[in-house]
Amino acid sequence: MSGLSIAAIADEAGSTRQALYRRWPDKLSLAVAAVADLAETTPPVVTGEPLRDLIAELTHFRECIVDASSLALAGVMLQEDVDPEFRRVYRERLVKPRRSRVVACLERGIALGLLPGDADVAIASTFVTGSWYAMAVAGTKPPKDWADRTAHLVWRACGGKG
Repeated sequence: MSGLSIAAIADEAGSTRQALYRRWPDKLSLAVAAVADLAETTPPVVTGEPLRDLIAELTHFRECIVDASSLALAGVMLQEDVDPEFRRVYRERLVKPRRSRVVACLERGIALGLLPGDADVAIASTFVTGSWYAMAVAGTKPPKDWADRTAHLVWRACGGKG
């Protein structure tokens, strides 16, 4: 977890390293607490309209990335020296639930006949958040209507109309 600096976090929080260490004994426990906090963010309410729900899920993703400044946390996950327990917690608490909600939107589209039965939901579900990360790596700020555009693009790529 070499990309995570207690001093930088303390500075950003307007606190001290000592204050952080009193609450979290090490970087791993602090990082796990941050992931747990992000995981507590209430996901959007499912309306039963799959495309609308997909847009809401991506809007929620954007809010989590921007408001919680969690893009840096995702970047840490790409490093080779990430603690295996932290990686497991991150995947279980953040990645898997979001991916499951995205897949559920697409599968509801199939069930309702709005998407063809052979839509590649497994691959399509990776595209939605992948576009955000690709823009971040390229130094491009995602447009304000990113959630809507991305949801519609993936929906059409799966064979849907709209």
